[in-house]
Amino acid sequence: MEWIILILGTIGHVGLWCVVFNRVHATAFPRKFRKFSEKAILVIVFAPMFWAFYLRIRIPGNSFADVISLPLITYYYYAVVGLGCLFVIRWLYRKFCFKLPSNVIASKTEYLNLKTELKAPLLHGRLPRLLGLFPFNEVLLLTLQRMTIELEIPPELDGLKICQLSDLHFTGEVDIRYFERVVEEANQFEPDLVVITGDLIDHAKCVDWIPQTFGKLNAPLGVYYVLGNHDRRIRSETFLRNNIHDSGLIQASAKWHQIEFNGATIQITGNALPWYRDAEQLPEQPENKAGLNILLSHSPDQLDWARRRDFQLMFAGHTHGGQIAFPIIGPVVAPSKYGVGYSSGTFRFDKLIMHVSRGLSGDETIRWGSPPELGLFTIRSNQQAKSNQAPQ
Repeated sequence: MEWIILILGTIGHVGLWCVVFNRVHATAFPRKFRKFSEKAILVIVFAPMFWAFYLRIRIPGNSFADVISLPLITYYYYAVVGLGCLFVIRWLYRKFCFKLPSNVIASKTEYLNLKTELKAPLLHGRLPRLLGLFPFNEVLLLTLQRMTIELEIPPELDGLKICQLSDLHFTGEVDIRYFERVVEEANQFEPDLVVITGDLIDHAKCVDWIPQTFGKLNAPLGVYYVLGNHDRRIRSETFLRNNIHDSGLIQASAKWHQIEFNGATIQITGNALPWYRDAEQLPEQPENKAGLNILLSHSPDQLDWARRRDFQLMFAGHTHGGQIAFPIIGPVVAPSKYGVGYSSGTFRFDKLIMHVSRGLSGDETIRWGSPPELGLFTIRSNQQAKSNQAPQ
């Protein structure tokens, strides 16, 4: 029994500080502070555990009850045991009870191993190459996610195809050929509209990649984007945006874009809060009750912002699906105020559907249980479905 309580306490202790980590990394705090907080949290997590085990083994006859005999430590210990129980219940619920929303009427997943297919070195730098050798590393295993979603929209919008890319993180550590192949797959979807939900470029040396990648995306309704927190690493926002716009992409944030599709109106805007403040200057939303309203958000944390407005679709990224997802447990780290609750997947909130992408790359070239994702979403009109079902 002592060992069961110890395991639950360890889960609660680690889980508590993962929660702190997730909340800190959901903010716009300076990068130096966030990096310092990572190291501090690691010390807080592991130092007490090592010390407790050391005392348990070093002093014969010591039990863990003896090790935690100080009142404050005792209170903390039993608090994290309780938290551990809650975390385990939550993991089991998410694993066995989570279902796609009922208006997701079809979902299909395919995998492309680009490491095998491209037959070329795709990871550059000592650490990325080393991480690439780790067993079951899925960093180059591209997921093609096709999903059909039924919405309350005009029949004219039935069949609209939207492709989402997110979190490409051009650092130079993942070869440009990987991203060129991603763009080829996106174009093979033949989407009507392409949306990019932030973290495009981490290093200025990769700005030259824009024409060969984003500039090759094809969509008759346009390619819309928002920036993310990693894009702030480019010192000049004007320089970055000018290069993006020169390749034909359209900044979604700061205004409402209205585009026509088969005579119906699609309205698009973007939100990259808290890192970019464009959404705070957004004018009042034009009425579009007979059309489709789409929000591009870098983070799922803007869910409440979206729910207060008249959106039917929200695309987000930022969390990378946790990047490492354990069996049953799933991800434990995701930079969101919701923690891992919306780390990836499709969620419904009344009339709003939110899809959170796992993204296509990242700072660290390691992924387990959370491979990169390229998504195609076919939108069906429930009005069209009703008319098809009506007696002739």
